[in-house]
Amino acid sequence: MSDEVKFVLFTVIPIIQDVLIIILFARGTILHRKRKASKSDRIVSLSPILLWVGAIGGSLLSVPGTLSRGTNQWPDGVWYIFEAFILACIAMMLAYCNETVTYEESKFEASNLLGIKHTYDYGEITGIASKGGDTILYCGRRRIRLDTMSSGGDKFVAYADKAYFRQHKKYIPVRMSRKDPMNGNLDTPWLYFFIYLLGFACFVTMIVFPGYTLRPADSKLPADAMEIRTSFSSYERTKKEQGTLILHAVDYEKPFTLSWLSGYEITLPDPETLCSGEEYVLTIEEGKSKYWIYSMSTGNGQEIINAYDRNTAYRNTQIAPCIGLLIFGTLGSVFCIFGILVGRHPERYPGWFRGLFYKGSAWTSPTGNYLNAYTKRRGKKRHHTKNKKK
Repeated sequence: MSDEVKFVLFTVIPIIQDVLIIILFARGTILHRKRKASKSDRIVSLSPILLWVGAIGGSLLSVPGTLSRGTNQWPDGVWYIFEAFILACIAMMLAYCNETVTYEESKFEASNLLGIKHTYDYGEITGIASKGGDTILYCGRRRIRLDTMSSGGDKFVAYADKAYFRQHKKYIPVRMSRKDPMNGNLDTPWLYFFIYLLGFACFVTMIVFPGYTLRPADSKLPADAMEIRTSFSSYERTKKEQGTLILHAVDYEKPFTLSWLSGYEITLPDPETLCSGEEYVLTIEEGKSKYWIYSMSTGNGQEIINAYDRNTAYRNTQIAPCIGLLIFGTLGSVFCIFGILVGRHPERYPGWFRGLFYKGSAWTSPTGNYLNAYTKRRGKKRHHTKNKKK
Protein backbone atom coordinates (compact mmCIF):
# COMPACT_ATOMS: atom_id res chain seq x y z
CA MET A 1 0.00 0.00 0.00
CA SER A 2 1.46 3.36 -1.06
CA ASP A 3 2.10 6.19 1.41
CA GLU A 4 -0.55 8.32 -0.35
CA VAL A 5 -3.24 5.66 0.11
CA LYS A 6 -2.21 5.17 3.76
CA PHE A 7 -2.44 8.91 4.33
CA VAL A 8 -5.97 9.04 2.91
CA LEU A 9 -7.20 5.88 4.70
CA PHE A 10 -5.57 6.38 8.08
CA THR A 11 -5.40 10.17 8.43
CA VAL A 12 -7.81 12.00 6.11
CA ILE A 13 -10.83 9.68 6.47
CA PRO A 14 -10.67 9.49 10.32
CA ILE A 15 -10.50 13.31 10.50
CA ILE A 16 -13.50 13.65 8.16
CA GLN A 17 -15.41 11.13 10.30
CA ASP A 18 -14.60 13.05 13.48
CA VAL A 19 -15.87 16.29 11.93
CA LEU A 20 -19.02 14.53 10.68
CA ILE A 21 -19.76 13.13 14.14
CA ILE A 22 -19.42 16.59 15.70
CA ILE A 23 -21.59 18.28 13.04
CA LEU A 24 -24.29 15.58 13.12
CA PHE A 25 -24.43 15.60 16.91
CA ALA A 26 -24.80 19.40 16.97
CA ARG A 27 -27.49 19.29 14.25
CA GLY A 28 -29.28 16.37 15.90
CA THR A 29 -29.32 18.14 19.29
CA ILE A 30 -30.87 21.26 17.72
CA LEU A 31 -33.48 19.16 15.87
CA HIS A 32 -34.29 17.22 19.03
CA ARG A 33 -35.02 20.45 20.89
CA LYS A 34 -37.14 21.81 18.03
CA ARG A 35 -39.17 18.59 17.74
CA LYS A 36 -39.69 18.49 21.49
CA ALA A 37 -40.85 22.11 21.58
CA SER A 38 -42.97 21.88 18.42
CA LYS A 39 -46.73 22.04 18.89
CA SER A 40 -47.38 20.16 15.64
CA ASP A 41 -47.92 16.44 16.13
CA ARG A 42 -48.05 15.61 12.42
CA ILE A 43 -44.45 14.45 12.18
CA VAL A 44 -42.86 11.02 12.34
CA SER A 45 -39.25 10.97 13.55
CA LEU A 46 -36.87 8.36 14.86
CA SER A 47 -36.07 7.91 18.52
CA PRO A 48 -33.31 10.21 19.88
CA ILE A 49 -31.68 7.04 21.21
CA LEU A 50 -30.14 6.70 17.75
CA LEU A 51 -28.57 10.14 18.13
CA TRP A 52 -27.10 9.42 21.57
CA VAL A 53 -25.88 5.92 20.70
CA GLY A 54 -24.41 7.10 17.41
CA ALA A 55 -22.64 10.07 19.01
CA ILE A 56 -21.25 8.18 22.02
CA GLY A 57 -20.37 5.03 20.09
CA GLY A 58 -18.87 6.93 17.16
CA SER A 59 -16.80 9.14 19.46
CA LEU A 60 -15.43 6.24 21.50
CA LEU A 61 -14.60 4.14 18.44
CA SER A 62 -13.05 7.01 16.47
CA VAL A 63 -10.48 7.84 19.17
CA PRO A 64 -8.21 4.78 18.67
CA GLY A 65 -8.62 4.99 14.90
CA THR A 66 -7.65 8.65 14.75
CA LEU A 67 -4.75 8.37 17.21
CA SER A 68 -3.20 5.21 15.75
CA ARG A 69 -3.46 6.27 12.09
CA GLY A 70 -3.77 2.60 11.12
CA THR A 71 -0.18 1.71 12.07
CA ASN A 72 1.01 -1.85 12.57
CA GLN A 73 -0.04 -1.72 16.21
CA TRP A 74 -3.39 -3.01 14.91
CA PRO A 75 -3.89 -6.66 13.93
CA ASP A 76 -4.78 -7.11 10.26
CA GLY A 77 -8.39 -6.21 9.59
CA VAL A 78 -9.24 -4.88 13.08
CA TRP A 79 -8.87 -1.25 11.98
CA TYR A 80 -11.39 -1.89 9.19
CA ILE A 81 -13.84 -3.46 11.65
CA PHE A 82 -13.64 -0.31 13.77
CA GLU A 83 -14.25 1.78 10.65
CA ALA A 84 -17.36 -0.26 9.80
CA PHE A 85 -18.83 0.35 13.27
CA ILE A 86 -17.96 4.07 13.10
CA LEU A 87 -19.78 4.35 9.77
CA ALA A 88 -22.76 2.54 11.32
CA CYS A 89 -22.81 5.13 14.14
CA ILE A 90 -22.68 7.97 11.61
CA ALA A 91 -25.57 6.34 9.71
CA MET A 92 -27.64 6.22 12.93
CA MET A 93 -27.09 9.94 13.49
CA LEU A 94 -27.92 10.69 9.86
CA ALA A 95 -31.09 8.64 10.15
CA TYR A 96 -32.25 10.57 13.22
CA CYS A 97 -31.60 13.92 11.52
CA ASN A 98 -33.04 13.11 8.09
CA GLU A 99 -35.53 10.22 8.17
CA THR A 100 -38.83 11.98 8.86
CA VAL A 101 -42.40 12.07 7.57
CA THR A 102 -44.52 15.19 7.81
CA TYR A 103 -48.16 15.05 6.77
CA GLU A 104 -51.26 17.15 6.30
CA GLU A 105 -54.80 16.60 5.06
CA SER A 106 -54.11 16.13 1.33
CA LYS A 107 -50.48 14.97 1.12
CA PHE A 108 -47.40 13.90 3.05
CA GLU A 109 -43.66 14.40 2.61
CA ALA A 110 -41.06 11.71 3.32
CA SER A 111 -37.32 12.36 3.73
CA ASN A 112 -34.78 9.53 3.44
CA LEU A 113 -31.39 8.90 5.07
CA LEU A 114 -29.62 11.45 2.85
CA GLY A 115 -32.29 14.09 3.36
CA ILE A 116 -33.84 13.68 -0.12
CA LYS A 117 -37.53 14.58 0.09
CA HIS A 118 -40.51 13.26 -1.89
CA THR A 119 -44.12 14.45 -1.65
CA TYR A 120 -47.04 12.03 -2.12
CA ASP A 121 -50.80 12.10 -2.30
CA TYR A 122 -52.49 9.50 -0.09
CA GLY A 123 -54.03 7.97 -3.20
CA GLU A 124 -50.54 7.10 -4.48
CA ILE A 125 -50.05 4.53 -1.70
CA THR A 126 -50.09 1.04 -3.20
CA GLY A 127 -49.50 -1.17 -0.18
CA ILE A 128 -48.43 -1.54 3.43
CA ALA A 129 -46.40 -4.26 5.14
CA SER A 130 -44.65 -5.09 8.39
CA LYS A 131 -41.01 -6.13 8.24
CA GLY A 132 -39.06 -6.79 11.39
CA GLY A 133 -41.47 -4.67 13.41
CA ASP A 134 -41.09 -1.74 11.02
CA THR A 135 -44.02 -0.58 8.91
CA ILE A 136 -43.39 -0.14 5.18
CA LEU A 137 -45.58 2.07 3.01
CA TYR A 138 -45.31 1.47 -0.74
CA CYS A 139 -45.86 4.31 -3.20
CA GLY A 140 -45.27 2.71 -6.57
CA ARG A 141 -41.62 1.68 -6.68
CA ARG A 142 -40.69 3.79 -3.67
CA ARG A 143 -40.79 2.56 -0.09
CA ILE A 144 -41.27 4.62 3.06
CA ARG A 145 -40.01 2.85 6.16
CA LEU A 146 -41.53 3.75 9.52
CA ASP A 147 -39.08 2.37 12.06
CA THR A 148 -40.37 0.53 15.09
CA MET A 149 -38.46 3.07 17.20
CA SER A 150 -40.09 6.05 15.48
CA SER A 151 -42.35 8.50 17.28
CA GLY A 152 -45.77 9.15 15.71
CA GLY A 153 -45.57 6.26 13.24
CA ASP A 154 -48.77 4.49 14.31
CA LYS A 155 -50.71 7.76 14.29
CA PHE A 156 -49.54 8.55 10.76
CA VAL A 157 -50.44 5.05 9.51
CA ALA A 158 -53.95 5.38 10.94
CA TYR A 159 -54.33 8.82 9.34
CA ALA A 160 -53.05 7.57 5.96
CA ASP A 161 -55.36 4.56 6.14
CA LYS A 162 -58.39 6.81 6.63
CA ALA A 163 -57.29 9.21 3.87
CA TYR A 164 -56.76 6.26 1.50
CA PHE A 165 -60.20 4.89 2.41
CA ARG A 166 -61.85 8.21 1.55
CA GLN A 167 -60.40 8.03 -1.97
CA HIS A 168 -60.65 4.30 -2.76
CA LYS A 169 -63.43 3.11 -0.42
CA LYS A 170 -61.11 0.44 0.93
CA TYR A 171 -58.16 0.23 3.28
CA ILE A 172 -54.53 0.21 2.16
CA PRO A 173 -53.73 -3.28 0.77
CA VAL A 174 -51.55 -5.32 3.12
CA ARG A 175 -48.43 -7.02 1.78
CA MET A 176 -47.43 -9.92 3.99
CA SER A 177 -43.80 -10.24 5.01
CA ARG A 178 -41.92 -12.92 3.11
CA LYS A 179 -39.27 -13.68 5.70
CA ASP A 180 -39.11 -13.45 9.48
CA PRO A 181 -35.83 -14.46 11.19
CA MET A 182 -37.67 -15.16 14.45
CA ASN A 183 -40.48 -17.27 12.93
CA GLY A 184 -43.15 -14.71 13.85
CA ASN A 185 -42.49 -15.00 17.58
CA LEU A 186 -41.43 -11.41 18.26
CA ASP A 187 -43.00 -8.03 17.56
CA THR A 188 -39.70 -6.60 16.25
CA PRO A 189 -37.83 -9.68 14.96
CA TRP A 190 -35.31 -7.95 12.70
CA LEU A 191 -34.34 -5.48 15.41
CA TYR A 192 -33.54 -8.25 17.89
CA PHE A 193 -31.87 -10.33 15.21
CA PHE A 194 -29.62 -7.41 14.22
CA ILE A 195 -28.76 -6.60 17.86
CA TYR A 196 -27.75 -10.20 18.63
CA LEU A 197 -25.89 -10.53 15.31
CA LEU A 198 -24.00 -7.30 15.95
CA GLY A 199 -23.23 -8.43 19.50
CA PHE A 200 -22.00 -11.78 18.20
CA ALA A 201 -19.66 -10.00 15.74
CA CYS A 202 -18.25 -7.84 18.56
CA PHE A 203 -17.69 -10.81 20.86
CA VAL A 204 -16.07 -12.85 18.09
CA THR A 205 -13.70 -9.92 17.53
CA MET A 206 -12.81 -10.19 21.23
CA ILE A 207 -11.90 -13.82 20.62
CA VAL A 208 -9.97 -13.22 17.40
CA PHE A 209 -7.91 -10.34 18.79
CA PRO A 210 -6.34 -12.39 21.63
CA GLY A 211 -5.76 -15.26 19.20
CA TYR A 212 -3.76 -12.91 17.00
CA THR A 213 -1.91 -11.31 19.93
CA LEU A 214 -1.00 -14.58 21.67
CA ARG A 215 0.39 -16.28 18.58
CA PRO A 216 4.09 -17.29 18.84
CA ALA A 217 6.36 -14.25 18.65
CA ASP A 218 8.40 -13.65 15.50
CA SER A 219 10.96 -11.15 14.21
CA LYS A 220 8.45 -9.20 12.12
CA LEU A 221 9.05 -5.47 11.76
CA PRO A 222 6.55 -2.76 10.77
CA ALA A 223 6.43 -2.04 7.04
CA ASP A 224 7.57 1.54 7.68
CA ALA A 225 10.39 0.61 10.07
CA MET A 226 13.68 2.42 9.50
CA GLU A 227 17.24 2.16 10.76
CA ILE A 228 19.08 5.11 12.30
CA ARG A 229 22.25 5.86 14.29
CA THR A 230 22.15 8.06 17.38
CA SER A 231 23.36 8.42 20.95
CA PHE A 232 21.23 9.09 24.02
CA SER A 233 21.66 12.00 26.40
CA SER A 234 19.07 11.25 29.13
CA TYR A 235 16.31 8.86 30.13
CA GLU A 236 13.22 8.46 32.29
CA ARG A 237 11.00 5.57 33.33
CA THR A 238 7.20 5.39 33.37
CA LYS A 239 4.69 2.73 34.38
CA LYS A 240 2.80 2.97 31.09
CA GLU A 241 2.50 -0.11 28.87
CA GLN A 242 3.76 -2.48 31.57
CA GLY A 243 6.86 -0.35 32.07
CA THR A 244 8.45 2.00 29.53
CA LEU A 245 11.95 3.41 29.18
CA ILE A 246 12.01 6.82 27.47
CA LEU A 247 15.35 7.79 25.92
CA HIS A 248 16.19 11.29 24.67
CA ALA A 249 18.67 12.06 21.89
CA VAL A 250 20.15 15.46 21.12
CA ASP A 251 19.63 15.09 17.35
CA TYR A 252 15.91 14.22 17.59
CA GLU A 253 12.98 16.19 19.03
CA LYS A 254 10.85 13.10 19.65
CA PRO A 255 11.90 10.66 22.39
CA PHE A 256 12.66 6.98 21.80
CA THR A 257 10.60 4.49 23.80
CA LEU A 258 11.32 0.93 24.79
CA SER A 259 7.97 -0.43 25.98
CA TRP A 260 6.72 -3.65 27.64
CA LEU A 261 9.78 -3.82 29.92
CA SER A 262 8.20 -6.35 32.29
CA GLY A 263 7.76 -8.84 29.46
CA TYR A 264 11.35 -9.13 28.25
CA GLU A 265 12.97 -12.55 28.65
CA ILE A 266 16.49 -11.13 28.27
CA THR A 267 18.45 -8.89 30.60
CA LEU A 268 18.01 -5.31 29.52
CA PRO A 269 20.92 -2.85 29.55
CA ASP A 270 21.30 -0.32 32.35
CA PRO A 271 19.79 3.04 31.24
CA GLU A 272 22.80 4.86 32.69
CA THR A 273 25.06 2.87 30.37
CA LEU A 274 22.86 3.68 27.35
CA CYS A 275 23.23 7.41 28.08
CA SER A 276 27.03 7.37 28.31
CA GLY A 277 27.45 8.98 24.88
CA GLU A 278 28.06 5.79 22.88
CA GLU A 279 26.43 5.57 19.43
CA TYR A 280 23.74 2.93 18.82
CA VAL A 281 22.08 1.50 15.73
CA LEU A 282 18.28 1.42 16.13
CA THR A 283 15.40 -0.04 14.15
CA ILE A 284 12.42 2.20 14.89
CA GLU A 285 8.88 3.05 13.87
CA GLU A 286 7.88 6.71 13.93
CA GLY A 287 4.72 7.75 15.76
CA LYS A 288 3.06 11.12 16.22
CA SER A 289 4.94 12.01 19.39
CA LYS A 290 7.64 9.36 19.77
CA TYR A 291 9.69 6.60 18.15
CA TRP A 292 9.14 2.94 19.08
CA ILE A 293 12.35 0.93 19.37
CA TYR A 294 12.21 -2.55 17.83
CA SER A 295 15.90 -3.44 17.90
CA MET A 296 19.12 -1.96 19.23
CA SER A 297 22.82 -2.74 18.71
CA THR A 298 26.11 -1.02 19.39
CA GLY A 299 27.95 0.94 16.74
CA ASN A 300 30.30 -2.02 16.14
CA GLY A 301 27.40 -4.43 15.52
CA GLN A 302 26.96 -6.08 18.94
CA GLU A 303 23.24 -6.90 19.34
CA ILE A 304 21.49 -5.68 22.50
CA ILE A 305 17.78 -6.12 21.63
CA ASN A 306 16.28 -7.60 18.48
CA ALA A 307 12.74 -7.54 17.05
CA TYR A 308 12.01 -11.04 18.37
CA ASP A 309 12.83 -9.92 21.92
CA ARG A 310 10.54 -6.88 21.60
CA ASN A 311 7.65 -8.86 20.10
CA THR A 312 8.04 -11.54 22.77
CA ALA A 313 7.89 -8.87 25.50
CA TYR A 314 4.68 -7.46 24.02
CA ARG A 315 3.12 -10.94 23.83
CA ASN A 316 4.05 -11.78 27.42
CA THR A 317 2.45 -8.61 28.81
CA GLN A 318 -0.82 -9.30 26.96
CA ILE A 319 -1.47 -12.81 28.29
CA ALA A 320 -3.64 -11.81 31.29
CA PRO A 321 -5.90 -9.28 29.49
CA CYS A 322 -6.21 -11.58 26.48
CA ILE A 323 -7.38 -14.47 28.66
CA GLY A 324 -10.01 -12.13 30.12
CA LEU A 325 -11.11 -11.12 26.60
CA LEU A 326 -11.27 -14.76 25.50
CA ILE A 327 -13.50 -15.71 28.43
CA PHE A 328 -15.74 -12.65 28.06
CA GLY A 329 -15.90 -13.00 24.27
CA THR A 330 -16.78 -16.70 24.46
CA LEU A 331 -19.54 -16.18 27.04
CA GLY A 332 -20.91 -13.21 25.09
CA SER A 333 -20.92 -15.16 21.81
CA VAL A 334 -22.81 -18.05 23.41
CA PHE A 335 -25.32 -15.60 24.89
CA CYS A 336 -25.96 -14.00 21.48
CA ILE A 337 -26.35 -17.40 19.79
CA PHE A 338 -28.94 -18.45 22.36
CA GLY A 339 -30.65 -15.05 21.96
CA ILE A 340 -31.37 -15.93 18.34
CA LEU A 341 -32.20 -19.59 19.04
CA VAL A 342 -34.67 -18.70 21.81
CA GLY A 343 -36.32 -16.10 19.57
CA ARG A 344 -36.74 -18.64 16.77
CA HIS A 345 -37.90 -21.59 18.90
CA PRO A 346 -39.15 -20.38 22.34
CA GLU A 347 -41.13 -23.57 22.86
CA ARG A 348 -37.88 -25.49 23.35
CA TYR A 349 -36.82 -23.53 26.44
CA PRO A 350 -38.31 -22.97 29.91
CA GLY A 351 -39.90 -19.62 30.77
CA TRP A 352 -37.11 -18.45 33.10
CA PHE A 353 -34.54 -19.07 30.37
CA ARG A 354 -36.59 -17.13 27.78
CA GLY A 355 -36.81 -14.28 30.26
CA LEU A 356 -33.02 -13.88 30.18
CA PHE A 357 -33.24 -12.72 26.56
CA TYR A 358 -36.68 -11.16 26.07
CA LYS A 359 -39.23 -9.36 28.20
CA GLY A 360 -42.82 -10.57 28.09
CA SER A 361 -43.88 -7.57 25.99
CA ALA A 362 -41.41 -8.54 23.25
CA TRP A 363 -43.42 -11.62 22.25
CA THR A 364 -46.28 -11.33 19.81
CA SER A 365 -48.47 -13.24 22.24
CA PRO A 366 -47.72 -14.39 25.80
CA THR A 367 -50.04 -17.38 25.28
CA GLY A 368 -48.03 -18.80 22.38
CA ASN A 369 -50.53 -17.79 19.68
CA TYR A 370 -47.90 -16.06 17.59
CA LEU A 371 -49.29 -13.56 15.11
CA ASN A 372 -47.72 -11.02 12.80
CA ALA A 373 -47.50 -7.80 14.83
CA TYR A 374 -48.86 -5.55 12.11
CA THR A 375 -51.74 -7.90 11.27
CA LYS A 376 -52.65 -8.10 14.95
CA ARG A 377 -52.71 -4.31 15.37
CA ARG A 378 -54.65 -3.61 12.18
CA GLY A 379 -57.07 -6.44 12.87
CA LYS A 380 -58.04 -4.87 16.20
CA LYS A 381 -58.49 -1.45 14.64
CA ARG A 382 -60.68 -2.67 11.78
CA HIS A 383 -62.80 -4.82 14.04
CA HIS A 384 -63.41 -1.76 16.17
CA THR A 385 -64.35 0.27 13.08
CA LYS A 386 -66.85 -2.34 11.93
CA ASN A 387 -68.52 -2.41 15.32
CA LYS A 388 -68.97 1.35 15.19
CA LYS A 389 -70.70 1.13 11.80
CA LYS A 390 -73.11 -1.44 13.16
